[in-house]
Amino acid sequence: MSSTFASTTPVALLPDHPDHAAIAVAATAPVLAASDQRVTLRIERMDTLGPWAFVQGRLEAPEGGRPDYTGTAFAERAAQGGMSDLHVALLRRDDEGAWMLVDHAIGPADVAWLTWPTTHAAPRQLFGF
Repeated sequence: MSSTFASTTPVALLPDHPDHAAIAVAATAPVLAASDQRVTLRIERMDTLGPWAFVQGRLEAPEGGRPDYTGTAFAERAAQGGMSDLHVALLRRDDEGAWMLVDHAIGPADVAWLTWPTTHAAPRQLFGF
């Protein structure tokens, strides 16, 4: 495999990858904080490209199924039908090797990450476009 190909193709991380847990914790933190841990994230996609990571998952109740947003910061938006069950997060590895949250969208009604390559200078390939 050439280094050019390797540097432009995202790598899907499986749960047994050494970085998976650290990325998952950082990507899930805003969901847990905003919902008082009444909403969890089922990660469906975790890709890395160089120092970047993109996580996409589904918001769920801790016991599974659709979350109840009553009493959370999302209650009004959910009641009005403006809350998807999606969560996306962009992370970047810092110089010490820690994964830092760069941006995220909880329950976006649109493709919130469409501007992230421009806004954060993240590689477009990481997002699949």
